[in-house]
Amino acid sequence: MTKPKIGFIGLGAMGAPMAKRLLEAGFSVTSSVNRNREPLEALLPFGIKEAASPAEVGAAADILMLVVWDDEQIDTILKGENGALSTLKWGSKVLLMSTVSPEYCRKLAKESAAKKVSILDCPLSGMPQGSAAGTLSLMIGGEAKDIEACRPALEILGTIYHCGSVGAGQVVKLGNNAMVIATMGLLLEIRETIRSQGVDFDHFLSVLNQSTGRSFVSENIPMPPTSTTPHPMAQKDISLMLSVGKIAEQQMPILEACYRHTLEGN
Repeated sequence: MTKPKIGFIGLGAMGAPMAKRLLEAGFSVTSSVNRNREPLEALLPFGIKEAASPAEVGAAADILMLVVWDDEQIDTILKGENGALSTLKWGSKVLLMSTVSPEYCRKLAKESAAKKVSILDCPLSGMPQGSAAGTLSLMIGGEAKDIEACRPALEILGTIYHCGSVGAGQVVKLGNNAMVIATMGLLLEIRETIRSQGVDFDHFLSVLNQSTGRSFVSENIPMPPTSTTPHPMAQKDISLMLSVGKIAEQQMPILEACYRHTLEGN
């Protein structure tokens, strides 16, 4: 079976290893510079094809994968000057692999349907090491037939989880990220109390990770030596999850407290 041609924009810490895996698996991958040239230059020896603009990437792609920061960047790539949406072929698939608003994904899917282009939201989990190893969790929202069309490429990247219609993948990813961020904040709070009682925090972690309170965060994510200002991505993702709760008219007091005290530092 002929492999689908891949357009790939967003060769950052997550995207570059993903594109490399696709190239090594024999897929044709075309990309254009998004923020800087270095990642694209590094992939040229592996066979990546360079395009001058997102429009050229779209013209070359059966499946367009976007791994960028937010919906504003996605809009620029798809609908801005020389945007990819203007050149994507009938029946093409666009995978939104960033963590963005579910409502944004649904709106974009409706807009793209007129062009016979299918939008799927496919946020990722697994950190850069999972990206390199092909062990990502791919949380997908969209129609089953569209996911099947993308399966040969997606299986190179990780495990596919069909979460429901467009936007459902984002809901699952935001829930996952909220758990991670809140757990990290709680551990940092607990650390100060543990230390104040004369207990070594590393010893506490070693016990915790053999006990019922263990988590992916406690087992895999290094604790910063001191409390730090949270990464803007954490602020973005919790804000998005709170927005989902607001639309659903669901109260999320624990997450609101996490956002207020842990993320804003108040």
